[in-house]
Amino acid sequence: MSHNDRTQLIPDPQQPSRHTGGVQPPRPIGPSRDQQRGAANASQRPNQQRQQRQQHQANGNAPKQPPTHARGDRGPARKPAENNKSGKKTTLFVVLGLIVIVYIIGIVAFSQVAYPNTTIAGVDVSFSNASSAATKVNSAWKHYKLTVTGDDFNWTYQPESDEPIVDGEAAAKEIISRNEAFIWPVRLVESLSGKTKTTATSNEVNLEQDVDLSMLSDTFDQKKFEEDLGAAIDEFNEGRSGTFEANSSYDEQAGKFTVEKARSNEKLNREHVIKYAELELASLAETVDLSKLGNDAYEPLNETLTNDQIQAACDAANNFLGVNVTLKLNGEDAGKVDGSSVLQWISFADPANPTLDTSQIGSWAAELANSFNTVGTTRWWTRADGKECAVEGGDFGWSVDSDALAKQVEDAINNKQTGEIEIKYSQKADTYTAKGEPDWKAYIDVDLSEQHARYYDENGNIVWEANFISGKPGEDATPEGVWQINSNDGASKLIGAKDPKTGKPKYESPVSYWMPFEGNMVGFHDATWQNDQSFDDPNSYKWCGSHGCINLRLADAKALHDCINVGLCVVVHS
Repeated sequence: MSHNDRTQLIPDPQQPSRHTGGVQPPRPIGPSRDQQRGAANASQRPNQQRQQRQQHQANGNAPKQPPTHARGDRGPARKPAENNKSGKKTTLFVVLGLIVIVYIIGIVAFSQVAYPNTTIAGVDVSFSNASSAATKVNSAWKHYKLTVTGDDFNWTYQPESDEPIVDGEAAAKEIISRNEAFIWPVRLVESLSGKTKTTATSNEVNLEQDVDLSMLSDTFDQKKFEEDLGAAIDEFNEGRSGTFEANSSYDEQAGKFTVEKARSNEKLNREHVIKYAELELASLAETVDLSKLGNDAYEPLNETLTNDQIQAACDAANNFLGVNVTLKLNGEDAGKVDGSSVLQWISFADPANPTLDTSQIGSWAAELANSFNTVGTTRWWTRADGKECAVEGGDFGWSVDSDALAKQVEDAINNKQTGEIEIKYSQKADTYTAKGEPDWKAYIDVDLSEQHARYYDENGNIVWEANFISGKPGEDATPEGVWQINSNDGASKLIGAKDPKTGKPKYESPVSYWMPFEGNMVGFHDATWQNDQSFDDPNSYKWCGSHGCINLRLADAKALHDCINVGLCVVVHS
């Protein structure tokens, strides 16, 4: 039958039936499956409710059940507060349990394996157990070396033997035994952050403990190790005095005495350094830091001074360094005294109680005064007319009292004086110059070779000049040197020495103008008894010379008397 044929068999409700008997009513439409299910449930619900009531009656005093919500009811069901609290407690217990489990696992793990960043004899054994670590160490033993360093000392030990000196198994067990597994979280953080040295047992060094070399094999030669390290220490100590010295304790950059500089003379303590090196070697450390030994690394200075005593001595010495004065001579800079100058004068004869060595200050003052003193020294100069001249002797010039200078400096040091000090002198010249240079300004130039005198002012201009007759050669020769006018009172009587035969003066000569320059014995004066022509002959002094004075014509003597003052420099030279 075709599709069209089947369609024709279904009656159309809108069309009258072709069957006889009139119009047929529409075919009833059957309920859907959901409707059928709902109807079934509805028919069953009264039965269920009856069963529940019967059961409730049978149970008697059973607690009432909370009403259930039908599927069509709106809103979620609300849980009681007790359920929330119970849930939180459960979560907390779970977390705590996990922590405990992890902690226990860590204890077990780090009781058997090394922490990260752990090395044995230079071999990384992180997270290795004893067996694995021993294998690594024994296969790489040649990489091990021990370096001892501190205060410019540096020495490295590296085994020469073909056989390993490290007992890998013993070393691994020893390292892991130090793990402190019960505090593994702390040790783990420290090892990861690099805050600990895994091969070191402690930051404090106990030199009283015994050296345990059980982690080393039988090939390690302890005697040779000690000899080689000892030889390096002896060589290092050769350049150190082992005493507390002023110069070596002074820090130029800091400008004071310091303990650090003082200790630069300390000698390494041979016994302590070797013992410490062996202690570190025993734990297979790779470096030995002598700074950890502190004072024990060195022999005490002078075998008596402690650090506190050295500090006290430095403080006492520094008290002498506050001085800073400029020495002046006639207003001119003549030297300086400051902390660097005082260094050479501090005595550490008693190391703990430094003092000023006044004898050294006195020697220094005498040497300085001698550099200032010009009395009697040789001077060289060029005269205004171009003649090169030199002279030695006389009493004109600078004369500094060295004892007075030493006292001035000593007082300045003790008082920490700053500023300027005018040097005390017993005699002064016209100006302060370098030694050997002329220290006069205006002066009378007495040229014995020319038998002519010139008075020069400060600018080199001639104020007065004249011919003269000097002393007769021999005992009466006019003394050369640099002198000064001692008086200018005018008339006087010149009296010679007594004649031993007669007991009377050899001569008595009245003069109108007396201007002495060597004490009161030799000077300028008029000599009217001389032949006037003799003053113009430069050789006349040889037969008519004076007893040492400079003879002048009367007019020339008067002119000189009128233009000079006491203290004027007189230079007598050939």
